[in-house]
Amino acid sequence: MIRSGFANVLLIILMSVSGLIVSSTRADAQDYQEWSAETRTSLSFRVNGAAVRALLPAGWTITDVAGAPDQVNLTVTFMDRHVILDPQGQPVGSGSSRYMVMSVQARDARGDRGILIINGISPEGTGAYDVYQTAVVATAERSLHGQADELSQVQEHWQMEAASGDSVSVSLQYQQAVPTRRQSTIVIRSGKHTDYTRTYRIDQAGDALGVPGAPNSRIEAFSFSASGPLYSRLFDGNETLLGITSTPWYNREISIP
Repeated sequence: MIRSGFANVLLIILMSVSGLIVSSTRADAQDYQEWSAETRTSLSFRVNGAAVRALLPAGWTITDVAGAPDQVNLTVTFMDRHVILDPQGQPVGSGSSRYMVMSVQARDARGDRGILIINGISPEGTGAYDVYQTAVVATAERSLHGQADELSQVQEHWQMEAASGDSVSVSLQYQQAVPTRRQSTIVIRSGKHTDYTRTYRIDQAGDALGVPGAPNSRIEAFSFSASGPLYSRLFDGNETLLGITSTPWYNREISIP
């Protein structure tokens, strides 16, 4: 009888806790959008400031680069999304996707700063931020070669082409180093609808490769090209590459806001 009574009490406790967990999960699910596992390569540039400012929403500005008043900083990120799941753990679309995103650090008239997504190329059309160009080509190729416990040599090729005629590609070969793991929570804003934000909870490992030709760079081969109605203005031949970062794994949860 004692055992049976204890078992009943334990069952009631477990049911109560389970109910709390379900309630909490349902509350979180109202804002929780998706989870993904990705590989990324990001390139930081100084580019034509006038071309970037033409993409900013009203009331938002971006700071000139010191010593180069006609240029501003722009990040170009290539993404290979290996797994994309919805809140129920089901695939979003095919469960995989490849695209490119352009982002800037900007501020509004009140002085608030944020990361704005201002353009990109995606097979999903304009995307969640309503700024991407529709892709007709979106390919990612990545190969690794390593022996035993050696760090790998990596080769990558990314090619993105939009229906508009804009295109961008990068080819890269480098020697890996041990990446730095970082966990963070950031808010990303649409460069078209600035009241629309998404919160990313990120667990990632980044490997800063440097700049081709620099003494501490591990980049062995590199080429980059951009062309088309918009991209030829952004990358007008006077751009400067500031650095390249490989992110061999990037896991994120997305919620709104």
